[in-house]
Amino acid sequence: MNGGYSIFLLQLGKFRKFTMIKLLSLITKKFLRYLLCISGLIFFCEYGIYYVVLSQCNWPSDSNMTSEQPVKVMFLADTHLLGTRKGHWLDKMIREWEMGCAFQTAIKLHKPELIFVLGDLFDEGLWSSERDFNSYVETFNYLFSVPSDIQLYTIVGNHDIGFHYSVTPYLEKRFNKVFNTSPVELISRRNVHFVTINSMAMEMDGCFLCHTAKLKLNIISKRLKCSQNENNCSKKMMLDGNYSKPILLQHFPLYRKNDMACNEPDSASLKEKEKPYRVGLDCLRKDATDKLLKVVQPRLVFGGHTHHGCHIEHTNGVHEYSISSFNWRNKYNPSYMLALFTMDNYSIETCHMPREHTIVFIYLTSIIIFLFFKILKLKQTYSIKNDRHLFNSKKLNQ
Repeated sequence: MNGGYSIFLLQLGKFRKFTMIKLLSLITKKFLRYLLCISGLIFFCEYGIYYVVLSQCNWPSDSNMTSEQPVKVMFLADTHLLGTRKGHWLDKMIREWEMGCAFQTAIKLHKPELIFVLGDLFDEGLWSSERDFNSYVETFNYLFSVPSDIQLYTIVGNHDIGFHYSVTPYLEKRFNKVFNTSPVELISRRNVHFVTINSMAMEMDGCFLCHTAKLKLNIISKRLKCSQNENNCSKKMMLDGNYSKPILLQHFPLYRKNDMACNEPDSASLKEKEKPYRVGLDCLRKDATDKLLKVVQPRLVFGGHTHHGCHIEHTNGVHEYSISSFNWRNKYNPSYMLALFTMDNYSIETCHMPREHTIVFIYLTSIIIFLFFKILKLKQTYSIKNDRHLFNSKKLNQ
């Protein structure tokens, strides 16, 4: 009797162990399957989608250019990294992740030679303490890090040091020291010349900022003229390479009344286009614009500040491009620009980044599909159990 009972307990223990192992195996398989699906969805929406979307944008055609190798340049503007005063920490984290992924994907795919960030790197730079500013810089250098064969240049914006009348020597020097910039700079690469301008220094009222910018601008103007004419100039005054009309880069757009002439896919809404520009705040003053065009004599102008794309041709035939904000917080369809430059020609392509509502749509659609199939499977399981119950009931009645 005791022996039989012991055997029964042993068999029961084995059955329980086998059942538990099988149950755990089923749970583990289901869990791993769900985990794999969720991980795959998150990976695609938060990382893979940038490769899918940005790989569709290529360098513009260079068919109209000479045999010389064009300079490959990437432009972006208004990254507006959030600080400690504005915005929620979650919003800050999301925007930094988006911009970091987009930028790193873009440079891996396109491999530009030069990158210009056209101002407003930070959202609260002018209000930042030394500690907050250093944190800002650390974040920017992490998100927008580049390999050694790519050179990245930054141009100061009003959110970095303030508008003209709020700029202090301390704020200007702090930014210039960290990013190795100055109010006016000349950057040359294979006979292509870029002149970068601090827009807040173009008020032309003789302030400390404007005075320095004016002196540097005059020196660069002389160097351009020397290289163009090659007469009575020392070697120090000559440009690095042959003369070609420079490309003007700054944060503000040149003087214009509004954005009504802008018809790019990423331009502002009609309501925003109709808003008149405030000189010195939304665009350069008319006299500052005229002076820049006269002194620098650029063939092209690139800027940011408006957060919207724009392409206009000024009365003197100079083409100007405003580049959209790189931050989804400012623009639902952010973009950046790829450009090829030679001495005499150029070609431009605007690259549009993934839209947030597309990513949200993918998440929601995936959840709905999952729930649909889950409910369908539950219905099938219930239907099978119900059929079995009816079959067993009929068999018993017979």
